[in-house]
Amino acid sequence: MKYLKWKLSNGVWGTHPVEAITAAGGRAATSCYVNADGYRIGYAWGDIDLTALSADWDITEVTQAQAKNFAKNIWGDVDFANDGTLTSPEPSP
Repeated sequence: MKYLKWKLSNGVWGTHPVEAITAAGGRAATSCYVNADGYRIGYAWGDIDLTALSADWDITEVTQAQAKNFAKNIWGDVDFANDGTLTSPEPSP
């Protein structure tokens, strides 16, 4: 799995590159971690040429540690699930 950081097309909402990654022969998913600048952490599987995707998304491959640090800045208590995706405990009521 690759960890990706991308910018949503309209700031904190909008389109994302998941469909474009799928169309390029890969598989991708989003996480719930979006920062105030509109960047999100996502996941990708497969051999994908990120340079072939729209520059509008400003996609960067990041390390697992960088992805966790990004998410921790948003949520605080973050870890990895068995499949490598980021997870957070449910907030207390």
